[in-house]
Amino acid sequence: MKKFVLHAGKPTSVYLLALFLILCGKVQAQDSGNDIDIAVKPVPVLTGSTAYFTRVTGGQIQDAPTVSPLLLLPVGDHLLIESKAGFSDTFTKNAQGDYAGTVSYGLTYAQADYITKYATFTAGRFITPFNMYGERLAPNWIRDLQTTPTSVGISSGAALGGMIRGGLPLVTDKLHLNYATYFSTANTNHILATDRSTGGRIGFFLPGPRLEIGASFQQVLQQDRPHAVGTHFEWQPNAIPLTLRSEYTRSSGTRGSGYWIEAAYRLSQIPHMSATELVGRGQQFFAAANLAPAVAKKLGPLGIDSKEGDWGMNYYFRSDVRASASYGRQFALGRNTNLWTIGMTYRFVMPMWPTGGGL
Repeated sequence: MKKFVLHAGKPTSVYLLALFLILCGKVQAQDSGNDIDIAVKPVPVLTGSTAYFTRVTGGQIQDAPTVSPLLLLPVGDHLLIESKAGFSDTFTKNAQGDYAGTVSYGLTYAQADYITKYATFTAGRFITPFNMYGERLAPNWIRDLQTTPTSVGISSGAALGGMIRGGLPLVTDKLHLNYATYFSTANTNHILATDRSTGGRIGFFLPGPRLEIGASFQQVLQQDRPHAVGTHFEWQPNAIPLTLRSEYTRSSGTRGSGYWIEAAYRLSQIPHMSATELVGRGQQFFAAANLAPAVAKKLGPLGIDSKEGDWGMNYYFRSDVRASASYGRQFALGRNTNLWTIGMTYRFVMPMWPTGGGL
């Protein structure tokens, strides 16, 4: 029987699904006391999410339906081709008072992964391995709060090039190491836009207390060549259904620095409330010193100091259908803004043809 250990640091639970489909090569069955090897054939999977959210930011209402399909195509026992895209149509009032839609679309990633026991080799367009939010929490059916922390925008979110990532157990399986390193070329295409950069991340996961800490580095190799450093932390105590997570990021260039701290508590210990989750997050962002007004305006939220607190609730009708609502208060240069969000997400998984079958 093949044994596979999943280490902390994989991008999302979708990735874990893909690893299962590819690496489940042989499973073991019991028949009259004898072990029988059964070959299982992996199949392509279409997964992803759809969502509809209404957001009210400082009195401005936006309705945003979105769809994010993800195709997983296993080739043999070690190669996975995966691609994720996004499409949304945001409706808001124009100057004439009429609702008008603004279409946006993009390619989140399109990559080929060659998987070995301790390393995965990736080529193509992929999510930059910096801290944890972009790879693990960004999809709307995973994130606990739909608003993205401001500091996530400090580092480059996508890369076009190559990456090596993986994990391995240390100290008799009581400590796991996960790592990632990458390089990216520059691309100015509006769908594939990336910076020329390099960097990586290292993390340590303790399975016993379910605790992970890590650090990241990114060096941009163009323009004024800024670099960014980051740290991340996540803890899920065994005694209670609580998740605590945090990130800190600092850039040497014009994008400033910031941090966020988030807690999510599932009310599974309360009768008739097990489908409800409460979430809270605090964040602070510090704009780079001495920004010219034109540069600050171009940077948007990254051009001004701000503080923000968000509180929300998620209700799981099923494991794949979730309703979410949140309220936030942002303080920026004396402008206090209310942030309301309400909507639903649906996560789908569809094999592209019947599963199973002998090899």
